[in-house]
Amino acid sequence: MLKNPLHYLASRIFLWFWLVILATVAATLLIARGLPEQTEIRRLPPPMQHQLHAAARFYSDADSLADLLQRLERRRQGRWLLVDPEQQQVLNPAGLPRQFDHNWLTELSDLEQPRLLHHSNLFLAGPVAIEVEGRALVLYQQRQRPEQPWWQLSALPQSLLLLSLFLISAIASLFLAISITRPLRELLHSYQSFAAGELAQRSSKLAQRNDELGALGRGFNAMAERISGLLQGQQRLLRDVSHELRTPLTRAQLALALEERQGEGKQLPRLQYELEQVDALLDELLTYSRLNSGHYPLELEPLDLSELLQQLVDSSQLEAQHKQQHISLDCPALVERMADKRLLSRALENILRNALKYSPAGSIIHCQLGENAAQLQISICDQGPGVPASELEAIFTPFYRVSHSRSSATGGFGLGLAIAAESVRLHGGKLQAQLNQPAGLCLVLTLPGNCSSTLKESTDASK
Repeated sequence: MLKNPLHYLASRIFLWFWLVILATVAATLLIARGLPEQTEIRRLPPPMQHQLHAAARFYSDADSLADLLQRLERRRQGRWLLVDPEQQQVLNPAGLPRQFDHNWLTELSDLEQPRLLHHSNLFLAGPVAIEVEGRALVLYQQRQRPEQPWWQLSALPQSLLLLSLFLISAIASLFLAISITRPLRELLHSYQSFAAGELAQRSSKLAQRNDELGALGRGFNAMAERISGLLQGQQRLLRDVSHELRTPLTRAQLALALEERQGEGKQLPRLQYELEQVDALLDELLTYSRLNSGHYPLELEPLDLSELLQQLVDSSQLEAQHKQQHISLDCPALVERMADKRLLSRALENILRNALKYSPAGSIIHCQLGENAAQLQISICDQGPGVPASELEAIFTPFYRVSHSRSSATGGFGLGLAIAAESVRLHGGKLQAQLNQPAGLCLVLTLPGNCSSTLKESTDASK
């Protein structure tokens, strides 16, 4: 079934612009037809006066009117007009141009002296009186602008000129319509391919334009990139969750099998531990999911970050002493900000515990808090093995762990730093990883210097 051409954007744009152009041309022609052509009567230049009087003397000696007409025709056909003033009759009308108005002769004959009449492309000079066979006649010198070359528009017939305008306007309108709809068709193709599952599909040509269509193409590419990243992240998350859950569930199944054989209850503590591990994993996974989706409601309150850091350090000292580690804290006496205490405390605790896990015995973990007018910065640096420079961004990915650090000694699910990064992001800040010198890793938490308005916007967006 053929679709109505007017249902296509290209057809509607083409028809609209073409009709506008045609209406403009038609209105211009109608207005031009309605306006009278200007006619000017000027003083006759001296050289033309001499030519007129010389012609009058030359033609006055004609033997008869027929002889005079022959001489006029023989000399320059159409250049001289011979007129009977009494009857206002042109005696040699063969040389007259089309649409000749005899009133021009009347206007000139009423003047006392010869004048030059200019109308359109016609110049008429006169009159000058002569007498032939006792009959009073007058001469007019006629000049017309020479014919213009074919390539000049004014030389074309009016019908051909109109047809040319119609064709040119149609081609221009069609080109404009195609130039607008072609990139839209490219965007439609990219959209359909992306919707069909080709996540790598992008609108490359359209994005190179510098107009609104180019901005639309770049917006589509950004959206496709974001959706592709989210889908790939979701697939990776599901894969990692299944991997992380399989280990404790397998151990729990083994504990149940042993308990069925022994029946003495010795495996119940182990079974309880594995189930607690599953519960902890699901809790962290749910927390990360809510933070990442922006649906985590912030409970803002005035919070002294110096006091919060001191509490975290004090509560971790026992674990640090057990591992023969030392935690140092350098911070001002009071640094107060509007923040979600539970969320920010969990983020800092995850960072600190991550440093404790990977730091060797006898090492020092430095915690520092500083602020200025622009931002507030908290850094926690350890002296552990660190991570390769190429993986500094990847450690904030859920379930990501550096390969050589995967061991039963370190443990964890790989969600701690991901939760910390999302928590900081909701507070309008950023969590970054840097290499510590000479060895180790620094996690730097940056918050805006005055983040009240930023936190309010983040809270509104999360509701």
